[in-house]
Amino acid sequence: MTNEEFKEIRNRIGLTQSQLATVLGYSSALQISSYERATNPRPVPHLLNLLMRAYEQGYRPRDWPST
Repeated sequence: MTNEEFKEIRNRIGLTQSQLATVLGYSSALQISSYERATNPRPVPHLLNLLMRAYEQGYRPRDWPST
């Protein structure tokens, strides 16, 4: 998954960086930002790639934020 694909999926599932960070158990939206930034982005880990694809296909954990 490219960093742009990651950002596009987040936008399609309707979550802010902060909301996605909370769902993933991150303490800060900066973690999400590091995957999405245009300059020198961090690689998206394989398991996060799989999880984002599951969210894109409609999987929602119990603690999913209301949008």
